Amino acid sequence: MADIVQQRPVLTGVVIGALASYLVSSATERAQWRRQQAARWDDKRVQVYADYGYSVKNVYIACLRIVENRGLNTKSVPTDPQVFGEFERLTTERTAKWESVLLLGNPETIAAARAWHRSIWQMEVIARGIRAETAWAAILDKVNDARTRFYEAARRDLGITSGRVPHVDRREGPTPPLGGGEGSSEASSEAN
Repeated sequence: MADIVQQRPVLTGVVIGALASYLVSSATERAQWRRQQAARWDDKRVQVYADYGYSVKNVYIACLRIVENRGLNTKSVPTDPQVFGEFERLTTERTAKWESVLLLGNPETIAAARAWHRSIWQMEVIARGIRAETAWAAILDKVNDARTRFYEAARRDLGITSGRVPHVDRREGPTPPLGGGEGSSEASSEAN
């Protein structure tokens, strides 16, 4: 019995050491899991924001093309049904991408994305011939400002601190090609 009493401090030390080791390793694993989850969701958010931006950009370009082909300030509708078929496909794609932004985005980025696609809706109404517009330049400026706010909010959400998104003047060049043509992604990203 005397031996057990003498070994009690040693056994207590072993038990405390084992418990401490378990708690530290458990906390370390939990922290690592959280970091992996955060990185995983950050990767998803990057893709969601990029996909959404690309889909809104395609609708924007389609609106520009339709309005340019019809002539500004007219309420006539283009006669080519393929034009509106592609336009509908692009707006449907944008709607699907929007759902991912709602799911993974932070509130500030969601609000900025909503403002961007609402400004695009103004372009759509004109492109569809529902109304003629005399303030087309102001709408384009509003779309460009909303786009910049979206990307700035998305960059903040992702922790990107490399500086502000450059504001591009919409009057710097012609309407970029739509879709996946050669060099289109570069032209599209520079055009708006």
